[in-house]
Amino acid sequence: TSFFRLAILLFLLALFATAGGQSAAAQDNRMIVCLLPLEHADAEQLVTVLTPLLSPQGTITAYPPTNTLIIRDRASLVQKLVKVIKGPSSDSNN
Repeated sequence: TSFFRLAILLFLLALFATAGGQSAAAQDNRMIVCLLPLEHADAEQLVTVLTPLLSPQGTITAYPPTNTLIIRDRASLVQKLVKVIKGPSSDSNN
């Protein structure tokens, strides 16, 4: 389906963007894309809530057919947003 094609394209873009020997600080500032399927929240509603938390270069989009958020921003910020969205139980899974 088109969603899986989009997911593969975004994965490849993220893979090429992170290639090379970067320092830890540089990797935290690199732009990444995260696909986050949601089970207990509406992706379209979260876009409105989370958009003000992004950097000026960041974007967040909802993909309604699978209730998925597509977040593109600095790695450190995306990781923080994912932790907030998933809640405290996600710490034990990582």
